[in-house]
Amino acid sequence: MAGHGSWQVPYHGACMRWLRLPLALPFALLACVPPASRPPPTDTSATPATKHGLVPEGTPPQVDIARSRARGGEQRFTWSSWSAESLARAKREGKYILIDGAAAWCHWCHVMDETTYLDPEVGRVLQERFVTIRFDVDEHPDLAERYIDWGWPATILLTPDARELGKYRGYLPPDELREILGGIDRAAAALDAAPRAQGVAPADKPAPPEALGWIAARLGLDMNRYYDAEQGGWGRQKVPIGWNVLFELRRAAHGDDEARMRAVFTLGKHRLLIDPVWGGIYQYSVGGVWDDPHFEKLMPLQAANLEAFARAHALTKDPALLADARKLAGYLDRFLSNSEGAFLVSQDADVGSHDRQARFVDGHVYYQLGDAERRALGIPRVDDSVYGYENGLAIAALCALHEVTGDAAPLARARRAADGLLRTHVNDDGSVRRPRPDGAERKGRYLADHAGLGLGLARLAERTGEASYREAAVRIAAALDRDFTDPGSGAWMASTPDPAAVGVFARQERPISPNALAARLQAALHRLTGDEAYRERGRRALAGLATPAALAAQGRMLGELLLAMDDLELYPW
Repeated sequence: MAGHGSWQVPYHGACMRWLRLPLALPFALLACVPPASRPPPTDTSATPATKHGLVPEGTPPQVDIARSRARGGEQRFTWSSWSAESLARAKREGKYILIDGAAAWCHWCHVMDETTYLDPEVGRVLQERFVTIRFDVDEHPDLAERYIDWGWPATILLTPDARELGKYRGYLPPDELREILGGIDRAAAALDAAPRAQGVAPADKPAPPEALGWIAARLGLDMNRYYDAEQGGWGRQKVPIGWNVLFELRRAAHGDDEARMRAVFTLGKHRLLIDPVWGGIYQYSVGGVWDDPHFEKLMPLQAANLEAFARAHALTKDPALLADARKLAGYLDRFLSNSEGAFLVSQDADVGSHDRQARFVDGHVYYQLGDAERRALGIPRVDDSVYGYENGLAIAALCALHEVTGDAAPLARARRAADGLLRTHVNDDGSVRRPRPDGAERKGRYLADHAGLGLGLARLAERTGEASYREAAVRIAAALDRDFTDPGSGAWMASTPDPAAVGVFARQERPISPNALAARLQAALHRLTGDEAYRERGRRALAGLATPAALAAQGRMLGELLLAMDDLELYPW
């Protein structure tokens, strides 16, 4: 998951699961994956300015967006939107399907657009033999959860009836994609000849509820194994995983001095990823160090780190940690907010990446500059979508900052966002809408929006004591249980059922990240109302999720789940 400008990822499969938010977390919380290998740049200073853009010195020409724009070129196929009609057209016309999972903030998605998808042969094959579908990972958190291990960008090939033929992680150069597309018929024949899986594999069977305490303790040990004692953080790729830090702070509050050391040391490293000019925390750093960042700024990371810095200050009384929390809150207010007070999704790493006629400025050049110099070149694009998920995370984080400091401003800002979302996004029955970019009403609903916004409102009710926020959280939790429950496992599904779903998409996913968030909502409502049913409901959902395969797939991204287990009084302190 290394970023552009480093060129050090040793293999094409270097993606992490950390964005099990930026619905992503991920879901998105989601990384941008570069090509497998290329020569390193000599430095990150800018090449001489051209009308097409500024990129770091030594950027290989085959992935240089400014150079690609200077050459020109035309995309020879058309992207279809994610819809039942797009899938139906593939079946009707007997065409294969190529799905591109991309993010508005993803540098390597932009590079693939400007290189691979402008290749004449790639364009010809896609136009003749495929229905090409693109989805935005922040707009479609259910698809983001399904394909997070393969992005971003994620390239998914399917049969005309939507059975998966292949999944490819990250940027694919033109020659590699040409080879993949050329083998599509062989892949389809192999799939037809393969035996169908029967029954439930042992690793997919859930745990009994009485085992959850043991599982929680084991996950805590697993998280320890991922910790990098030399550099801080968890794993080699340096992602500011705020949820892991928050769980370490819980351990520290129970007297674990080693956890306290890990949390404080790691936050000192996270500080290196905070933009010194505008605030906001970058998405990650490459090369096993914290000072070679990739510059996207995603709301889930901002919110988790804001709360982590604030709560670390409460534990240590270190004023530098509180200053960092306030930098993140200030960034949210200045850049990831709209005029109505709602919070937005993300900010791109680069300038001009969404318009081929614009001048492109690579983030490695841009973020070396001061405020005035940056603004003279333009502002990296902000995804101005307003979703319940991101707003709920921001509201909860600001409530934590108010809890720690007593300052009125964070609470007032959280109220403003919550009041606006209750007017525009929450129906009378508690269901949470997710408007489409064109403003039209979307048929489906998403677990992430209900869990995130519901938890944010519950936290606001805890801080203010106001019944209106508690009642809104109760309504959202009722809608969540009514519309998303998987009757077989008791866990919650990523989206409301789609009767028109075909092929692999007829199988509903039960992603851990939004389920953990929904379980935390149940725990918060138990605290607010005293109703034991909420706590038991959260525990039942976690038991339904806790299969060996699902837990192993989380890797180092364990903080969200451990926080949910602790909130539900499952962790055996």
